[in-house]
Amino acid sequence: RTPHSGYHRIEGFPRPFFEGWYFRVTLPEIRDNLSLIYHVYDPDLRRSERRGAGAQVCTPGGKYIWRESRDVERFTAAPHELALRMDYAHAEGGPEFYEVAAGGSVHRGRLRLGDEVNDPSVWPPEKLASEVRWDFSIEPVAGYGDRGRATSTAGWLSSLPVFEPHYQITMAHGLATGWIETNGARVEFAKAPAYSEKNWGGAGFPSRWFWLQCNSFSAQPGLSVTATGGNRGVVILPGVREEVAAITIHAPGGDFFPFVPVAGEGVEAADLTWSVSPWGRWTVRGVTPTHEVEIECWIASEDDVVGGTTVLRAPMDDAGAGMAPLCRESFRGSMKVSLWERDVAATKGRGRCILDGVQSDTAAVEVGGGPWTEAWVGSAEMREPLGTLAGAPVDVDAV
Repeated sequence: RTPHSGYHRIEGFPRPFFEGWYFRVTLPEIRDNLSLIYHVYDPDLRRSERRGAGAQVCTPGGKYIWRESRDVERFTAAPHELALRMDYAHAEGGPEFYEVAAGGSVHRGRLRLGDEVNDPSVWPPEKLASEVRWDFSIEPVAGYGDRGRATSTAGWLSSLPVFEPHYQITMAHGLATGWIETNGARVEFAKAPAYSEKNWGGAGFPSRWFWLQCNSFSAQPGLSVTATGGNRGVVILPGVREEVAAITIHAPGGDFFPFVPVAGEGVEAADLTWSVSPWGRWTVRGVTPTHEVEIECWIASEDDVVGGTTVLRAPMDDAGAGMAPLCRESFRGSMKVSLWERDVAATKGRGRCILDGVQSDTAAVEVGGGPWTEAWVGSAEMREPLGTLAGAPVDVDAV
């Protein structure tokens, strides 16, 4: 089981708290996607204006549905495994719910368009689904980390409220079989690439971020690539912000190549840099003493249309605010990945090529927060003393 799969709520502890789950299934044959996004806010703060639980679903064909309820007691989740469920009250035409069970391997749900407000300038009526149902199972292939050894994305400090919001890839690659039905039209799939991750914590979300993910490379089945970066506040250093990033590559044979800004057990610290346009182009690079990676993503003009681009609700930078339309995402991004060993000789340049410009046109690509009007050129730099602390050999389970 991947660390942090369970629900992080401390029941009865009255603090601002958010937890969100993201599940994606890619449908390469039709160059499409489905994604399920769940969240819960402030379950132990009854007077919180943002208190609630909800779901967003992006369906094949580009439809979107959003449901939200302040009745948080109807949301339940397991503390030590990936399992959650939300039941909606007084549903007409049959029960409305969403469910993840059996450690994240079973997904079911049925949602109908409710009375939640959807700004027509962001989500025009033709974008909204009136009803979505789904039922599929996932065979996990890779969690996060080396073969046979799941690890935390941010090391031992992800067990403390320091790097909030925390981030964890819960399944880098899996194979999904089942169906999703949108307004009565069913799409079936078998052994489709699946991916999942989550965020949680009591602090605000990054003020801006980028995110790239793909595990559907026809030339490299089973390859999973994720790259993300953001500008966030530092919980223990009020008023201080930092820019952080990570690139993780899970190779088909089980090899794991992490590029993170701090050293850890068996992991060298990486230099991470990026250039991200306001929309349409991403370049991210990472270098460690032993490896180098370059990821390029772009949106073709013919894909930058309804059905290829979706605006999603995401948490705000203000820890007291809820969800807002801050995120733009496409499931038809093009991704090109190159990975090299570093030459250990005096040149310290690129050595053996492990991934030579491997490409896919079904990548998920995203920008969030901001907005910004010029290219965001940045580099990861974790503030001290957190950088040193993150690399310390601490056995959280023993503690």
